[in-house]
Amino acid sequence: MKKRAIVMIAACVLLVLGTSAVFAGGTAPSGERTIAFYSGSPGGGWYPIAVAISDVWAKNIDGLSFTHADAGGAGNLVAIEAGKADVAISTTASIGDAVMGNPPFEAKTKKVMAIAAFSPEYYTLWVWKDSGIEQITDLKGKRIVPLPRGYTAEVLTRRLLAAAGLTYDDMAKIDHVDLSEGVSLMKDGHTDALANAFMFKGDPNITELSIYRPVRALPISGKIQQEMISGNPGLAPAMLPAGSYPGIDKDVPVLGFGLALAVSSELPEDLVYNMTKSMVENWEDLKLVSESLSHVDLPELANPHVGTEFHPGAVKYYKERGWM
Repeated sequence: MKKRAIVMIAACVLLVLGTSAVFAGGTAPSGERTIAFYSGSPGGGWYPIAVAISDVWAKNIDGLSFTHADAGGAGNLVAIEAGKADVAISTTASIGDAVMGNPPFEAKTKKVMAIAAFSPEYYTLWVWKDSGIEQITDLKGKRIVPLPRGYTAEVLTRRLLAAAGLTYDDMAKIDHVDLSEGVSLMKDGHTDALANAFMFKGDPNITELSIYRPVRALPISGKIQQEMISGNPGLAPAMLPAGSYPGIDKDVPVLGFGLALAVSSELPEDLVYNMTKSMVENWEDLKLVSESLSHVDLPELANPHVGTEFHPGAVKYYKERGWM
């Protein structure tokens, strides 16, 4: 199973969005540097953030051009380690796995560093409130959408099932489709549970489901929760508040982590300093792109709980601002 996961993630790393995209290390005009920026699919929430940040960098730092690709939360970090990506949006959950060498990573990564901590996110599986599925163990024999292999939610789902004594083999059906298709499968009655990394309120995909029909967030607590967070500095216990979505009528224990901007340790310190500086100084424009960014206070960008060390260029800037 592990080898198959690594193969699938490696395949995802080679997927480039658009016919004109080029990976890091590709040709660029003389005097320019092409930055390979990995995020998410165009229909998701990460891609517009990546495009907006790269636009800010291109306008404020001479000689930079950008390409965009998507390999999922874990796959994006595999791309950094392989020298395919320079910058990537991921989660602290995947970053923690990367630096610790937890599956799906075959070894501890050496190139994955942080440039900024973004908004907090949460993880669990979602079912219909009247489905009769109330605990993780109730998923046995059910159909689930864990999202594509290499995505943070998919990696967490495999680990969650294992902590509950289950595997994919115990499920009636596994659909490794993207989030929008997973929502459609839920609404059409073709799957029973959908894994997701989500905002505690206002997540568009969960909102769509909950408007269609009341939902239930499966609780992750006790021994299962502790097993999930042990050995991963990017995971923490969290609580989904009652009233967050239609059908959530009491607080639900789930997993918490954060959205983060990772960067290759091989990028020069002065470049990362300028990238950090221009991003911060244009934050008022960036937060208009994403609901999640709009709730971030600027000093929180230097939050140390990102699962890895900050790049020296980012550290230099944050220390100048008194945030570190």
